[in-house]
Amino acid sequence: MVNPKQSPKPTATSGNNRLTTFIKANYKSILLFIGLSLFNIFFLCWSFKSNNLPLDHSFIIILITSLFFEIALCFVLFIAKRKTWKIEKIFFILGSILGLLYLFAIPIGRAPDEESHFFRVYEIASGHIISDISEQGDVGSLEPQDIEIVRTISKDNITYSDLLSNVNDQADEDSVFVTTSADSYNIISYLPQVTGMFIGKTIGLPYLIAAYLARFFNLICCLLILYYSIKHIPFLKEIVFFIALLPINMQAMVSLSPDALITASAIALITFTLYSNYTLKTPFTKKHFFILLPLCILVSITKIVYAPLCLLLFTIPKARFGNTKRKLFWIIGLGMLVIAVYFAWRLIAPPIRNSTDTGSQLANIMHNPFYYLAVLVHSISTNSILYLTGTLGGHLEWFNVNLSMLYILASLIIFTLLCAKARQSITISKSIKILSISLFAFITIIIFTALYLSWTKVGETVIDGVQGRYFLPILLLVPLAFLSVSRKSKNNRPRPSSLSQNYYLYAFFIFESIYAISTIVCTHI
Repeated sequence: MVNPKQSPKPTATSGNNRLTTFIKANYKSILLFIGLSLFNIFFLCWSFKSNNLPLDHSFIIILITSLFFEIALCFVLFIAKRKTWKIEKIFFILGSILGLLYLFAIPIGRAPDEESHFFRVYEIASGHIISDISEQGDVGSLEPQDIEIVRTISKDNITYSDLLSNVNDQADEDSVFVTTSADSYNIISYLPQVTGMFIGKTIGLPYLIAAYLARFFNLICCLLILYYSIKHIPFLKEIVFFIALLPINMQAMVSLSPDALITASAIALITFTLYSNYTLKTPFTKKHFFILLPLCILVSITKIVYAPLCLLLFTIPKARFGNTKRKLFWIIGLGMLVIAVYFAWRLIAPPIRNSTDTGSQLANIMHNPFYYLAVLVHSISTNSILYLTGTLGGHLEWFNVNLSMLYILASLIIFTLLCAKARQSITISKSIKILSISLFAFITIIIFTALYLSWTKVGETVIDGVQGRYFLPILLLVPLAFLSVSRKSKNNRPRPSSLSQNYYLYAFFIFESIYAISTIVCTHI
């Protein structure tokens, strides 16, 4: 006899009903996923054709692997929707998975300047905090001779098989003076990478594997900083998410370069300012100053051009410090400390080596500022598209991996829509808006001027060396510059970010990232 209290066993019909219900509830998302998957298959075929690769078993393997990760990450989104995860949790999970894929897809030395950063991280992990200067005037340190293999594998046509054939090489006892152009970077810039490299060296890992461990530490550190930034910023959460998961920023996070740490720290500093203005209602505690100090140092110590971001602290209400006198004391004190740390390092570090006659270029600016202004305007107007596509991640590795302009255009449209959406619902103080506009313009001019003085040859009419990734630390100022102004802050209370409103944003980054990673893999198979 059947017990009436027992629930009926699930049947095939009930399973079909659940599937039908699921499809009806999510058909728009499913159609979007199918459409983006088809686009990625087309782009993958195009990448193989561009690299003169046959559509053989390698293509099938990469295609199946790409589809697997796309489906798996879309499944994560469905779970997030059901569990109502917050945007910072979604970011950390997606960022961790995609970050690991980027980490292993990009060979050591293929990210911009990573070869030099590798030698700098390695020498710091070996105890050489300050680079030595040889009798020939070269800057670097004595290191195991086999470490020079990094210069060999840091080339456009490096394949994964070439990398694997060298990955188990242990450092030998013979030493050679290894030069590096990253000697001006101090240990603070490399704390995550040096930690990973030191652990790898201590436990006896081959130095290339230790380098990947150093990359991993950099990735986790940046993800954590950005996670807490998204969590605590009172608004613009989606835009921070957008900047953080841009392919160009993900590439920096999985490299040995300190650029990603600078970007994450700049976003965190802007977040701290907005949090202090619109979320925090009590005076600062020691915890807040403990957070603020390293952020100001990290933003300024490596690339001084971003130091003006610290001026945002003047927009914080005096009540957070106690009174006006204490506010000025703390901000000016922090500024003096940051300047002191920077110049203290410059006094003990080897002199910065420039690729041009800096004195002549400086004299040109001083004697004929209007000429320099014309060069600046001409540079921006000539290369504006290049700077824009570079900022949005159109050119990866050493500019040898180029993404489709369709994805870059889609990124630009999404960023514009996010800014427009923020303008409709958010208002900020006039001081923050004006300062955001001023800082973006001022730092942009400083970036161009620094590269004019140190990188551009005398007589050139276009400033050389400017790359889109240099604007990532100040990209968050753009939406702030376009927000409406109001003395009231009632609309700026922290609000949860709706998953349904951001669902297509998350899906876009999943497919763009898988496309970018697949394109990188095609370059090195």
